[in-house]
Amino acid sequence: MAAASETVRVSSHTKRVLEELRARLTLETGRRLSLQELVDAAVAVAARRRNELLRELGLWRPLSREEAERLLDELTIDADVEDVEEDLDRVLYGGGAG
Repeated sequence: MAAASETVRVSSHTKRVLEELRARLTLETGRRLSLQELVDAAVAVAARRRNELLRELGLWRPLSREEAERLLDELTIDADVEDVEEDLDRVLYGGGAG
């Protein structure tokens, strides 16, 4: 079953970039890719690297302070260590402040 296709208009700049990229890949690999193959691969890469795509589109935003704190709270683990300094003193110097 053939994939459905749709015509997508691109700027002359984007068309030039695609053609240059296709030429470079042809030189590097010895295989001439179709524009369809190139666009399909570029979309697959963009889907895997959404953060970079958001930055390129100017849509990326940093986390708010509240979002960052909530994320840190979710990622914090309790290592069950009461006093690391006392443990270090005991190991290094054979004693501790007890």
